[in-house]
Amino acid sequence: MGHKVSLLVVLMLMSFCASAQTRFDYFFLEAEKFRMAGDFTTAAELYQHCLDINPDAAEAVYNLSLFQFGFRQDSLGMAQLKRATELAPDNPWYLETLASLYLQERNTDEVIPVLEHITTIQTRRSDILEQLSNIYRTVGRTDKAIEALNRIELLEGKSAQLSVEKASLYKELEQDEKAEAELQSLMEEFPHDMNTKVIVGNEYRKYGESEKAWAVYREVQEQEPTNAYLQLALLDYYQSVSDYTRFNHLRDSLLYDDHTANRLRVALMRDYIDKSQRDTSLRASLMQTFDAVLARPQDDIQLLSLKAAYQTYIKVDKKDVAQTMRQILEVEPGNQWALSTLLQFYAEENDFEGVEDICRQGVNYRPEELGYPYYLALALSMQDKPQEAIDVLCQGLRTKGDDAMPELLSDIYSVLGDLYAQEKRIQDAFEAYDSALVYVEDNPSVLNNYAYNLSLRDEQLDRAEQMSYRAIKAEPRNINYLDTYAWILFMKEDYAAARIYIDKVVSPTATDEELLAQDSLTGVLIEHAGDIYMRCEEPSQALRYWKLAEKKDDGTCSKMLHKKIKRKKFLK
Repeated sequence: MGHKVSLLVVLMLMSFCASAQTRFDYFFLEAEKFRMAGDFTTAAELYQHCLDINPDAAEAVYNLSLFQFGFRQDSLGMAQLKRATELAPDNPWYLETLASLYLQERNTDEVIPVLEHITTIQTRRSDILEQLSNIYRTVGRTDKAIEALNRIELLEGKSAQLSVEKASLYKELEQDEKAEAELQSLMEEFPHDMNTKVIVGNEYRKYGESEKAWAVYREVQEQEPTNAYLQLALLDYYQSVSDYTRFNHLRDSLLYDDHTANRLRVALMRDYIDKSQRDTSLRASLMQTFDAVLARPQDDIQLLSLKAAYQTYIKVDKKDVAQTMRQILEVEPGNQWALSTLLQFYAEENDFEGVEDICRQGVNYRPEELGYPYYLALALSMQDKPQEAIDVLCQGLRTKGDDAMPELLSDIYSVLGDLYAQEKRIQDAFEAYDSALVYVEDNPSVLNNYAYNLSLRDEQLDRAEQMSYRAIKAEPRNINYLDTYAWILFMKEDYAAARIYIDKVVSPTATDEELLAQDSLTGVLIEHAGDIYMRCEEPSQALRYWKLAEKKDDGTCSKMLHKKIKRKKFLK
């Protein structure tokens, strides 16, 4: 409201102290300032005030019309825009705006005279002439379309695109002689351009004039037998007449010819793939062709990527896809698609050496990707190389970018904490866990492992219990998280509660065979169940669990397990 008062005061002052033109110029500039500042309502009010001073000011009428369109006052905006073009009939910007609106409405009757007028003002606007040609053709004014193309040719010179289009229009008018003359003129203009001659031959074929087409093709073949456009034209012809013997012979000769451009090989193999999708019996020969073509050294990955995509599509053995991805990396060592595909493949195969190899390549060629040091550390950890894993993660954290994902950073610090704990560097482990929780405060893996390591040291058990509880709230069926919570309760000597949670991990109703067959149930989890049951004064069940844990023999149990069984008592 205060702004409107100040605007009113300015209006009153200006009305007394300046000429009409001076006042108009002042308020027009003010309107422009408000428009650029994004205050469109005030700008529109000022443009309207400009029109109060000079109703025939085209620039104010035009600018106000744009605001009216913006305010969804389309009919009023169109009326104002037309008035602007009447007040300034030779302003091309106003005319182009009007033409674009007519085109949006598909109003060809109104747009044609506007575009025609623009070409009289700006005689070198080939883009407007091209628009006119297309519209003329749409409304059946073919002669005018040709006339527009001729004007473009005068501006830009003869080209295959223009000549082919004009020949097509002459054919529509059944003026075959003019169409022929246009194509002949094109070849005369570019007598040494074999690609242009092939284009003319293709046009003859399109019009059903096969003899003329072959005459042109033969001429090209004599002068440039390896011309790629000619080969594609011949392939298209053989395919159109179902002469598959000649088609296959020419295709294969091109695929295996050392002089064939790689982009042509890719185009040929794409066509081969399309055919194999319609006729699955071609798949075997297609793969043989891929292997033969790719047996030669590759300068780029186009064909290899095409093969890999096709292998994935038809769901061949993942080992075969992995082999192709390896070939891609030989040509382009930092290819993200190949690296990520191979990483997933080796991870699924539990091939930790393969994961290590790919991740090291990823670290070298894509150092900005934190995923590679993360998975490399996991692979090293699985190969009992904890210190190498720690070094890899620390290096990755030192070189991380500002856009690193918080979730990934949290997981990296989580693994780092686990590795430090494994190396008995407990204080470093706790600092790493704290860093992980800074990035994701509810990361359940961090909460669980942090709590478990606190419980092993019999430290901050209340805090450990809170963290562990948050972990099982996030994943209530995770037996490792349930075991941690049960163990913390055990350490707090709340044995009855500990038993409730350990029973969710090691079912007391399950048979020995069922417990031993459960892969996710490690020996240490069963040993914990025995410890808790012994404290609950159920020695027979405790001994049963301890003996089952020993039978698991998976390297996770405590060193005291055998003594506990022998002495039939819990030992720290």
